[in-house]
Amino acid sequence: MKKSTLLGVIGTCALLVVASFSMAKPATLKRAFQVEQGGSLFIDSDAGSIEVSTHNRDTVEVEVDKRGRNADDFTITMDQSGGDLKINGKKPSSWLKGFSLDVHYKVTVPERYDVHLRTGGGSIALEKLTGDVDAHTSGGSIRVGAINGDVNVRTSGGSIKIEEVAGNLKAHTSGGSITAKLTKQPTEDSALTTSGGSVTAYLAPNIAVDLDARTSGGSVSSEIPVNGTLKQTRIKGEINGGGPELKLATSGGSVRVKEL
Repeated sequence: MKKSTLLGVIGTCALLVVASFSMAKPATLKRAFQVEQGGSLFIDSDAGSIEVSTHNRDTVEVEVDKRGRNADDFTITMDQSGGDLKINGKKPSSWLKGFSLDVHYKVTVPERYDVHLRTGGGSIALEKLTGDVDAHTSGGSIRVGAINGDVNVRTSGGSIKIEEVAGNLKAHTSGGSITAKLTKQPTEDSALTTSGGSVTAYLAPNIAVDLDARTSGGSVSSEIPVNGTLKQTRIKGEINGGGPELKLATSGGSVRVKEL
């Protein structure tokens, strides 16, 4: 065998060995838990996107997909206590930059259930739910469907879209737009704030709030009559006689109040 041919064979084998060590086999973890209506889901993950939907059964069904060459190093634990379920996703302490990992949580919960979500990076999506929602991602968009309960969502970078909330609402992003629809009278102060992007709030006709809408760069407008001070960059006053405060603020972008 010629020397060049031998070297080529050795090089090919070496590449195959490297490839075998650099690729972890994709893994899908599936579990189902018998719970009760009115319980709580807790997800605390160092990474990964999270998708939560509902069904009319008293079970929580979990599906987690892990991909990437370091997928085997990412550990997931699930612990049930009564009607509550806690899911944790952890990176190893030796986690270094350049690791390859893609994690996606897909969870189905009962229709009446509280949800508490934390991820170190990834999008969050929730469908129709009766219960309170608390969700935080260090980087990614948040999309919330119709929620009958209080909503508190935060992202360090990404847009927030809330289809419908019948409860108190707080939403903040460090960079991105916010759109939300309030369909029921809030009982506490609500706030939609972004460090960069537009804010649009849709209000049901009977909602009564003390509006404080402002922008540092852009304009503010309201389709709903406001009894108070109206300026190009700030509107402050009562809607339908006033009530809890509704704060809408952006450091750069427009603020719009519209009627549902």
